[in-house]
Amino acid sequence: MGSINKPGLAKLNTQSSTLGSASFKATTANKLASSTRSGQSYGIMAQRSAVGTGAIFNVKRYNSASISAQRHALNDNRTVVKNNNVIGTPVAPHTCSGNNGMNKYAAALAVTGMLTKTLGSVVGAAKSSGTAQAQTASTVKNGTAGVINELATAKNSADIQKGLDKVEAEVKDYETQIAKAETTIKEETKLKSENETKLKDTETQIGEEKQNIAKQEGTITKLQSSIQADKMRLDMLKSSLSGAGELAKMSLQNEISQLEAKINQEEKQLKEAQDSKAKSENNLKTNLEPAKEKLTKDIATCEKNIQDAEAEKNSASSKKDALDEAKVKYTKKLSEAQNKESKELAKLYKEIGNYAKEFQETTDTDKKNKLAQKYAGKAREYNEIVRNSTTSSYTEVGVDLNG
Repeated sequence: MGSINKPGLAKLNTQSSTLGSASFKATTANKLASSTRSGQSYGIMAQRSAVGTGAIFNVKRYNSASISAQRHALNDNRTVVKNNNVIGTPVAPHTCSGNNGMNKYAAALAVTGMLTKTLGSVVGAAKSSGTAQAQTASTVKNGTAGVINELATAKNSADIQKGLDKVEAEVKDYETQIAKAETTIKEETKLKSENETKLKDTETQIGEEKQNIAKQEGTITKLQSSIQADKMRLDMLKSSLSGAGELAKMSLQNEISQLEAKINQEEKQLKEAQDSKAKSENNLKTNLEPAKEKLTKDIATCEKNIQDAEAEKNSASSKKDALDEAKVKYTKKLSEAQNKESKELAKLYKEIGNYAKEFQETTDTDKKNKLAQKYAGKAREYNEIVRNSTTSSYTEVGVDLNG
């Protein structure tokens, strides 16, 4: 322990021949880092001047230099955050004291952490929004909303007819769902009613068994009391026989016989009452109470199934109504589109017919070529309408008069 109370640098034993050599600095640093004093290693502390002053034995004094240096470093290099933006060095000097409430560096780090968290939330929200939009887009393409949207954006009678065909298929699906839900409601309602009747009967039986148990408990108590009294009376009569005369003995024996018969009858009745009570208790425990519990659960299940089926029916009915409304609306639009396309096709058919007639009648090559070009343009327009129309009065035509 004596060596510990003598802090300071140990003798380095550096050879004088190394002084001034290139390896002197490295050799000295190595010895300082690993030197010991009386078997006690000081390690890096051997390089600190504070060790030799005795400050090593006072934590506050020993650490003060490091804390001060660290505080100065923080003041010189701390981060400034303004409007959630890290802008680097501070605009105006502030003292970084030991008080946590005034520690601008710590505050900056905290704000930076908050900024990171906030930015993370924003990015997460953006991703979530993107996912939600993708899901919404997917929903619009499928189901009732998708079919109605397809009809609303139809450009010709063929598109409208395609949408109406999908409406018809969707309506049939919903009609099937509605019918299935109605069947479920009907079956579950019937089963619920049957279970409620069974539950009512079971509860009646439970009440009867409980009444019997109460009745038999009263009978048992009464009989046990009577038997006890009769046995005490029997013991008294038997003890009186030895001192009684002949005539008295006959009377006592007759009374004893009657009392024994009564006790036997009471004990028989007692056993019957106990058996009846036990039977009722067993019936309650093994049959009626479990049956009541099961029926109660079955009724609750029926109610849930009915509720679910009604929800499915209402949902399907609502969607079917929307589709039926769309069907009426766009069936009318289909007719309007067909009439418009028929007029357009009739006009174009007449135009290309005139071009074809002029082409056949003229012998001028240049005029033929011009007519063929005009014909081809109108024929392509005509064929495009034919392909995208449900009008059956027109068919596609050739586009090349020279072919």
